[in-house]
Amino acid sequence: MKKYVIVGAGSRCSYMFVTALYEGVNKDDIILSAVYDTNIKRSEFLAEKIKKITDRKATVYTDFDVMLDTEKPDGVIVTSTDSTHHEYIIKALEKGCDVVSEKPMTNTYERCLAIREAEKKSGKNVTVTFNCRFMPYFAKIKELLKSGIIGKPLAVNYEYRLNRVHGGSYFKRWHRLMEFSESMYLHKSTHHLDIANWLIDDEPMTVSAIANRVYYGDPSKSFGERCSTCPKASECQSYEPLNDEESQSLYFGEAEKVDGYRRDRCCFLPDTDIYDNMTLGVQYKGGAILTYTLNMFSANEGFKIVITGEKGTLEAGEIYVGKGSRPDYLIRVLYPDGTVNDIVFEKAKGSHAGGDVKLIKMIFGSEKIADPLGQHAGSFDGVKSAMIGIAANISIKEKKTVDLTPYLDNLR
Repeated sequence: MKKYVIVGAGSRCSYMFVTALYEGVNKDDIILSAVYDTNIKRSEFLAEKIKKITDRKATVYTDFDVMLDTEKPDGVIVTSTDSTHHEYIIKALEKGCDVVSEKPMTNTYERCLAIREAEKKSGKNVTVTFNCRFMPYFAKIKELLKSGIIGKPLAVNYEYRLNRVHGGSYFKRWHRLMEFSESMYLHKSTHHLDIANWLIDDEPMTVSAIANRVYYGDPSKSFGERCSTCPKASECQSYEPLNDEESQSLYFGEAEKVDGYRRDRCCFLPDTDIYDNMTLGVQYKGGAILTYTLNMFSANEGFKIVITGEKGTLEAGEIYVGKGSRPDYLIRVLYPDGTVNDIVFEKAKGSHAGGDVKLIKMIFGSEKIADPLGQHAGSFDGVKSAMIGIAANISIKEKKTVDLTPYLDNLR
């Protein structure tokens, strides 16, 4: 049995590292012994949930270092604000703990370098939770590519769209400020960029990007400070109140009284400085080129990925037609002679399209699980995904193509 402590008691931690955790492993495989968050109310709520699920008390701490020194855990689960990941990861490594970090592992080159150096020095390991690798759908695509069904991947087109509620939610929270998120290239897109790296099975070499903000952060669309008190909420396509779900009414509604953090700020307030309309191109060492787009104010939601190889083309994706709409996935393989092979794939149940529980089993389960697809992601996988986003920010600012080679060489 291994002992873990948690830093960052937000909703992501609640449903993934408490609810999904104990759906994926036995209660005797892992103990969640303690919680630390800068907001003690959130820590208390999460500790109570742990007790309810496991019948074991989780101690609430107001100091991260004291928690490590007192609990002496085997590992630390990091689900704090992105800009603080490196602080907790490095301290945990220095205390002799393995680390499981929510994506992104971190969001600047300097922080990547500091984590890699601390990991090597400590002899401990950092695991990054790229859930998408574990979704049965993406696992099937990876399996097909490994089988050589379309030959060596040469070109990848990856389009992702968020609707105005989901997309707008990032502009209501801490993510809207570059100082915390370093843009959606580092937060939301890090899932997608890792999937591209994983499917292509190659290392990114150069990055070129353009982005702007054309929808959110427009004060002419704002009629209040927050959704819950907005006089025109019924007219807003991005309206999303704090509802009765645990993650919002407790973790944010009640906890707001402690530090003033608002989960439902108006997404049109002018203080936001991240992009909502983004694209980038990546050239890989083996010659493949990725084109990626993220639109955060679409009328509907979904993704499409097209991978063209030496022998044929694989198309995959899903479009959410309406709220709660979850059609079956389709994988289509096309060949130059006109042959088409359709593979209908039933959507898996569970958070992150069935990926969370599978990820949990591999990371925390007592039984060793084979990993033929390379789904388990270490710190260098985290680095490769993050550095594409970091390079994209540089490319936009300096209007140039960024060579990743010297960065990644220093981070090996």
